[in-house]
Amino acid sequence: MIFGDHVHAPASNEAGVAMAAACRGEWWTVGWLVPEGHARYVRLAAPDPDADDWWDRYRELFGTIAEVGSAHTATPDRAWFGIWEGYGWETSITMHAFPDEGDGADERLREQLRARARAEDARRHELVRSGLRTLPRFELPARAYYLLEGPVAAVAELREPGFPVRWQRPDLFWPDDGAWHVATDVDVWSLYVGGTGRFVTDLVAAVPAPAVEVTLATPLADEE
Repeated sequence: MIFGDHVHAPASNEAGVAMAAACRGEWWTVGWLVPEGHARYVRLAAPDPDADDWWDRYRELFGTIAEVGSAHTATPDRAWFGIWEGYGWETSITMHAFPDEGDGADERLREQLRARARAEDARRHELVRSGLRTLPRFELPARAYYLLEGPVAAVAELREPGFPVRWQRPDLFWPDDGAWHVATDVDVWSLYVGGTGRFVTDLVAAVPAPAVEVTLATPLADEE
């Protein structure tokens, strides 16, 4: 499927709707994205923005959460992933470097390359749109998400629609039994996690990211 071979489209959006119903916090607080009812909540910072391999480190952070989380859920083989619908995969344009200006032959070549690139983008856009149409959706205030299903470990194997070599981060991520929840947003990079005291303790010890205890009422970090 368009988000990779490790996840699939669920039969309904029920899991996402139920999760969203438990998020009762005010806009732009932890409780807006993470359900209530957990013993502890923590904010995990994203990797150092100056790191050359930043995206790889960010993906590894999700992978570490999945590894620790698999030991703290009774359903490691069934998890849910919410991905914001507004990333624009179905309209993104592939960038190409064309030959420098020259004579008429060069201009004809550039136009042929442009036409080919436009046709490739159009084909890719239609494939992405058709794939997205098969996915159930659910909503939080001011956000709508596609819902995916797969094992907890699939979080590090999600793929960007239309560009399968690229990793796609999930915005929301939780096992089927709801033992813990992980959330972020298009406007932030930090991860907000809720779970049992033991899970949070083990997670903070395992990840390289700085961790800060938060509550459902804590405002999300300003990371624009």
